[in-house]
Amino acid sequence: MTASDNISLFDLLDLPDPQRELLLWLARHGPADASNLVQSTSLDPADAQQALDALIDQGRVQRLADGRVDAIAGRVRSRTTLPADLWHALLSTDRHYSEQEIATLRTAIPMLQLARAHLVSFADHGPGHVLRVKSFAGQLGCIVGLSDSEHGLLRLAALFHDVGNIVDRKEHNVISQQTVLRLTAQGALPFTPQEAEVVGLLCRWHRREYDPGRKDEVNGQTIRTGLLASILRVADAMDLDHRRSDYPARWFEVVRFFFPESLHWWTSLEEVTGVRIRCTPAVDLQVFTREDVKDNVLIGLLRNDLAGTPFPWALRQIPVQERRLDGPAQLEQAPQPGNGSALLAFPFEPHSVVMAALSRKNLAAAGYAVELLCYPDTAGGPGWLWNQVLPGIPPQGYHRLVIISDRPDLAVTPQLLRTVQNWQKAGVLVSVLNRHEASWTRLPALLQQGAEVILGGDWACFWGEPASQADVAWGRIAGLCTRDPNQSTVGLTDEEEAVTKGLLKTVYDAAGQPATDTDGWAALVRPILDRIQADDRAFFSEQAAGFAAYATAVQPGRVKGRVLHFEAVPGRYPQSCYWALEAAIERQGRSLERGIHFKVPYAIATWGDANMVELLAINHWREEQALPIRLLYPGELGAPPPAGNEGTVQVRPSSAQAERVVQALLDACNQ
Repeated sequence: MTASDNISLFDLLDLPDPQRELLLWLARHGPADASNLVQSTSLDPADAQQALDALIDQGRVQRLADGRVDAIAGRVRSRTTLPADLWHALLSTDRHYSEQEIATLRTAIPMLQLARAHLVSFADHGPGHVLRVKSFAGQLGCIVGLSDSEHGLLRLAALFHDVGNIVDRKEHNVISQQTVLRLTAQGALPFTPQEAEVVGLLCRWHRREYDPGRKDEVNGQTIRTGLLASILRVADAMDLDHRRSDYPARWFEVVRFFFPESLHWWTSLEEVTGVRIRCTPAVDLQVFTREDVKDNVLIGLLRNDLAGTPFPWALRQIPVQERRLDGPAQLEQAPQPGNGSALLAFPFEPHSVVMAALSRKNLAAAGYAVELLCYPDTAGGPGWLWNQVLPGIPPQGYHRLVIISDRPDLAVTPQLLRTVQNWQKAGVLVSVLNRHEASWTRLPALLQQGAEVILGGDWACFWGEPASQADVAWGRIAGLCTRDPNQSTVGLTDEEEAVTKGLLKTVYDAAGQPATDTDGWAALVRPILDRIQADDRAFFSEQAAGFAAYATAVQPGRVKGRVLHFEAVPGRYPQSCYWALEAAIERQGRSLERGIHFKVPYAIATWGDANMVELLAINHWREEQALPIRLLYPGELGAPPPAGNEGTVQVRPSSAQAERVVQALLDACNQ
């Protein structure tokens, strides 16, 4: 056995505790004298020696020529000291909202909820749809380089484009325009007359005829209204996957009975597993379908809408094959001639771990020898990655660099762009996949440098195109880890929830003893990647019961109307505070009303952190009636802008600010 042999750590999680502890120590700290290794652990010397002998017999540990022992785990990165302090990790996708957008959503959401309930013969046109359209529109807008003003108007139109469905499906675009103008005139929407005219026109033009070349003057700035309408039309048509077929099977049979002429719409939705955007910098809209689908109505409409715009973008359908892996894959297989090595960098958090597993599988299938650069999911992680690590790695030894979901930190953007440019100049293909909205502003500069950028929803932040139904299932589980309210709750199975909780527990367990360098983090994450890549959902389901330790509040919160208030860290572990709040809401029970509605839908927790206060507020991600808590955040009080999505608020105010913010949130949630 030599150090170059590829030994998978697939079953590291199943090893006896003494063997696992020794193997992780070697992976983290490097070669050691056998006797010193035994003394460096907390194990009984006899037990430690027996475990070491077993690891050597199994081929997991080797004796070096100088008498020391070392772990066999394939190629590893140089040992680098990390900021290993685990910061409270908010798992949700980070999305930004202006005050105008918040006010617009407060008005629009009740209308959209009614539209969703009203249109039993059509796909979902409710809040989830418009939030996804806003996301797609924002991504496409960054690709074409819109101004801030244009971005703002486009996002407002995305939020309001479908409210007309309450009155009439056929003329809903015209009614949406009229509604914008009426509400603005009444003072219910915070638009100037010029803004209302453009937003209303975009609502009207998202369907049927429009003028792609029109421009308007708004607040002294030129707005390319026709270009914005083109983006909105494409973004609206891109929301065509199974999430919009959000009725359970027994309701579907009723629709089948009363509306047989509409079945082709439902069938088309169920055939699409998701959509994403790949830029190289040429734009490629990728539609993933179940098997090799023919004549999908909605894909045809998207194709027609795209052809009717000035955009030279391609549309490609990618079949998702029904195949399963039989066992552990060869994870670092020998590259095919000409491909070489790929460096895969990602933070150690559940969503990115799933995406890294899927990316590694596709990279290996493409002939790359994959090296892992895993690091703790901390506030300083992106700065450490872009300012210290990647600039210090000679790019000449690699052919591809893949970066997955680094936290948004705009302060590192200049260094990020310099690093990407240096790697590209060295002939390395650089790919960036990031689900955080704040990071999209880098798109024009990244594309100008020739980097590959992949966008889309939470489920699709993996490198490569080959996908199986198992991959798509894992993408959905990754999305469940972020508790993104844009994801449909219909069809959520007990198995998915169990696998999600088991994955979270496994990641949290591993992070409970953080590594001190990149080798150690790679050793921690590698067996988890192996389990995911082998589609071993049974293993994670078996771990689900133990997740309760992370989702149990240390002490009960106080019920204040519709809010559970915690004035201390809600859970035992900082990386799982969100889950303690969610579980606390669930323990209060659900109301017997239409849809999913909790008796106490909101939870707020505050605790001291250095000279600041950590504030985490959520509404349950499956809540269908209560207004999302992000829309209730009192930005006018001068507190910092929060991180999170619609259902989460994470912010670090001062003590005085925190007291005012909490009281304002309590008042707003109980109105």
